[in-house]
Amino acid sequence: MKQSALTRVTLAALLALTAPVSVLAAEPAPAVSIEALFKKAAYGSAVLSPNGKKLAVLVPRNDRLALSVIDLDKKQGKLVAYNVDWDVVNPFWVNNDRLVFSISDRKVVMAENAGGGLYAVNADGTQFRELAQTAKQQFASGARVYRHMGLIGGTDFVSDDILVSYNERDGDPDMPGADVYRLNTKTGRKNILTFDTPGRVHNWVLDHNLVARFAVSMRADKTAGKMKYHVFYREDAKTPWRQLHEFFWDEPGFFPVGMDFDNKTTYMVGRGDKDKMALYTWDFDKNQPKELVLAHPEVDIGEFFGGGDAGLIFDYHRKKIVGLRVEGLKDEVYYFDDDYANLQGSLDAHFKTTFNGLQWRGDTVLVASRSETDPGRYSLYHTKTKQLEPLFEVKPEIDPSKMSSTQVIKYKARDGMEIPAYLTLPKGKVAKDLPLVAYVHGGPHARDQWGFDPNVQLLASRGYAVLQPQFRLSTGFGWKLFRAGWKQWGMSMQDDVTDGVMELVKQGTVDKNRICIMGASYGGYATMYGLIKDPDLYQCGVNFVGVTDPKMFFTVTWSDVSGSMFSKYVLKATHGDPEKDHEYFKKASAIENADKIKAPVLMAYGSEDIRVPIIHGEKMRDRLLKQGNKVQWMVFVGEGHGWAKEENNIIFGRAVEQFMDSYIGEGSRKKSAEAKVAEKQ
Repeated sequence: MKQSALTRVTLAALLALTAPVSVLAAEPAPAVSIEALFKKAAYGSAVLSPNGKKLAVLVPRNDRLALSVIDLDKKQGKLVAYNVDWDVVNPFWVNNDRLVFSISDRKVVMAENAGGGLYAVNADGTQFRELAQTAKQQFASGARVYRHMGLIGGTDFVSDDILVSYNERDGDPDMPGADVYRLNTKTGRKNILTFDTPGRVHNWVLDHNLVARFAVSMRADKTAGKMKYHVFYREDAKTPWRQLHEFFWDEPGFFPVGMDFDNKTTYMVGRGDKDKMALYTWDFDKNQPKELVLAHPEVDIGEFFGGGDAGLIFDYHRKKIVGLRVEGLKDEVYYFDDDYANLQGSLDAHFKTTFNGLQWRGDTVLVASRSETDPGRYSLYHTKTKQLEPLFEVKPEIDPSKMSSTQVIKYKARDGMEIPAYLTLPKGKVAKDLPLVAYVHGGPHARDQWGFDPNVQLLASRGYAVLQPQFRLSTGFGWKLFRAGWKQWGMSMQDDVTDGVMELVKQGTVDKNRICIMGASYGGYATMYGLIKDPDLYQCGVNFVGVTDPKMFFTVTWSDVSGSMFSKYVLKATHGDPEKDHEYFKKASAIENADKIKAPVLMAYGSEDIRVPIIHGEKMRDRLLKQGNKVQWMVFVGEGHGWAKEENNIIFGRAVEQFMDSYIGEGSRKKSAEAKVAEKQ
């Protein structure tokens, strides 16, 4: 593919004009700096207009992200939305001449970032309108809860209307839900499209005439003590709703995820009698799957809890579904359309090391490329001239050639279960006798994704191998792996992490005397319990915002988990029932078993965390200090379940760097060598 040098220079100049801030990266140091790794992105989302003639992009202006629109034919750019106190986020084209967006504040801690809202503006900067208030505005006017207006999408990309999800109805907290509205972005008027409902609905599927055709409701079955899904369907707007099926959350069922442009063909995801969820068309006469569209051998399509959007790719101009995105161990895309498949193949042949997402509008294709070594970059491809022009890098401070590559591996746990994992080896190091960090994801009903992770790159750039195991109870890898983790905190879930570490030791990749464990949330728990269960394996642990006793999900009543529908009807099955599983909770408590910990630990918490309140850390810290353990304690004031403020991420990154170096890095080796010399003297 031939690049157009002239166009490349012109667009670069336009971006500079709309964002008079230097974004040129300094010559990178041999080891990438912590500041570069955790610096906020210089550029934000780029989105093509429906006809492909304009490009909306978030550009830096006075240390904020502003919204700029570039006319690609005229090569003219204009700043259309900017505020000294806020960053623009999530731009979306309503039609060829109008956009909507929300706002956030990237400079503050989580507790102070009361952004959100919804705003509209023309591509020439005129006719600005506030459509929904921010959380800060709502609370200032006396609201007790923030009513979020969520953008669903456009209508016909010709009118000034969009579809939004909005909850104006108070009701039973065990039956969450929201309605769908058609909202005019110039007048602010909204019309409800889901007035006739089969009850409290948490997920709607509309056809392409904007008629609500499917409704999925989560309801509490208090007799069974479980959450139950009810899936409703109707043939058209005049036909009464009928229930297609109902099933408990832990039973095989099917979720609607979209309709084709004939407004008849319906796509569902579910696992049926299989291990992994797959995509099917639906037979309404037999009320069962009709045709298997796509099943993946390694991962689920869709989600256990509600199905999600399943990654269907709609081309609203061709009036067809053209493909499916799959969150595999690496990102994948499957096309049902030859034109898309051929274009993807050509672009992948050019961008060989990245996953390349496409926005195809008219004769223009916006290519978003990213990988585990590249935070992201954008290019334009012109289908008529077959020219490809680079636009910008999301984080120009990062040189992908100096980052460490991540590979997908699998290993056998001690009971024979296969565990998928990610392994990042430090660039330029021989893969032999390396120090290792076992980096455990949170959730635990979640998973790691393939892509750029500043924490992983920080560790790898300092010479550590990084293992990210997808242990049992992780989601996305089938029901068997997920189900095997029920009530296994500190048990087989923990063993899965250890077994991955020991496999690398056995292969000679890792030095068994230089291993540390690290993680956030559930990963913080796995850190503490790893030090308990395998005290001779791990030389140190880093626990940030970590759970220290799973029973506190139920007893710490000021967390957002306590008393929730999820807590009442899912956590008791997967994490234990506090009224029945006394011995299990005693065994699974890291606090109750802290006397077995020998290694030093770095613990960091957010003062305003309502997911894992700081009491988890304080109780663990006090227990460890009382028994004489080495504890490095950090509290980030105003932060929640993680760090939002750039400065705090940098501070924590430095602390992790120094801590690791002291116990398994070159610093620890130097101390050991000096100690041996001192002994001889």
